[in-house]
Amino acid sequence: MKILLVAGPFISLREPYNGGTEAFIVELANELVRLGHIVDVIAKDADEINLFQVIEFRESSFSMKDDSYRACPEWLGQQHYQTLQYGLFDVSRYDVIHYNSFIPEIYAVGALVKTPSVLTLHLPPTEKFVLMYKFFMKHAPVVPIGISNRMGEQWMAALGSDVDVILNGLVLHKWPLHARKTDGYLLWSGRIAREKNVEAAIQLATYLKQPLKIVGPVFDNHYFRDHVQPQLNEHIDYIPHATQQQLSKLAAGASAYLATATWEEPFGLSTVEMLASGLPVVGFTTAIPPELRHENVSIAVDSQDWRDLLKPLLIARQSEPEACREFAASFDMASMSAAYVNVYERVIQPARI
Repeated sequence: MKILLVAGPFISLREPYNGGTEAFIVELANELVRLGHIVDVIAKDADEINLFQVIEFRESSFSMKDDSYRACPEWLGQQHYQTLQYGLFDVSRYDVIHYNSFIPEIYAVGALVKTPSVLTLHLPPTEKFVLMYKFFMKHAPVVPIGISNRMGEQWMAALGSDVDVILNGLVLHKWPLHARKTDGYLLWSGRIAREKNVEAAIQLATYLKQPLKIVGPVFDNHYFRDHVQPQLNEHIDYIPHATQQQLSKLAAGASAYLATATWEEPFGLSTVEMLASGLPVVGFTTAIPPELRHENVSIAVDSQDWRDLLKPLLIARQSEPEACREFAASFDMASMSAAYVNVYERVIQPARI
């Protein structure tokens, strides 16, 4: 098959990734190529080691830093300018288009395209995204996919249509198993924003008098400045960003991983990554979907109070690294990719008749 994956014309697929969606796109695209498919990805750029081809749309000659653009009535802004180029891009060469974008204009343009399509729903339903995806699905031949059962159920209710579920997968060999460092630090990773709730991890580590390493890009500067930065010290360490390899090395020195988001994580790929590294996970049910929970290695409490993590943390620390990895191995990239290929073939079939 010839497959087009859509991230977005100004979305970078270079490490360190901004989030799990970028990692998902890169790993799926690479695995599809290994399976013998031809894969192009619409994105700003990607690391050179990847197997797929990146389709880049050029930027406008009008600079955001140059006030001269304000005098030009044709100026639409870089995002609009690049996204509208998708409408001029020849998609007839592809058998299927797989959308993974959060950009409204992509779907406005995509509604004009009649190539069979798949839409992975990487975020929970919000008014904006429900409207955006409903419009797209009304006008384009598209099959929506949820990345966990709870996301599938929420999107089914929001869209008023069936939503298949394909759980995210992991390239296991990228996350080597580490021996447990029982006296190591606690580890937390993710974007720094209020809904990710790194404060709970800080409070827990402070109470336990245990070092904590916080890893991830700042998405909410005010939240970081007011609620995170004042609590940083010689024991509470912040690392702005890390590649997968760097995060794996950090996992080697940790005793447990904390998942403390107060919003419902659509999947929680970082939980699986840490489990694959041999690190037990403790967190809230909002942060750990049911599929990712395990009574010994990935323990979730129905609470958002950091104090309720104390007891499960003791239980998790008694788990064996091999047990953590064994559970993570059930979320493998090969199974995920095969499931998407089945969906591609299903959506292509009517177009071939």
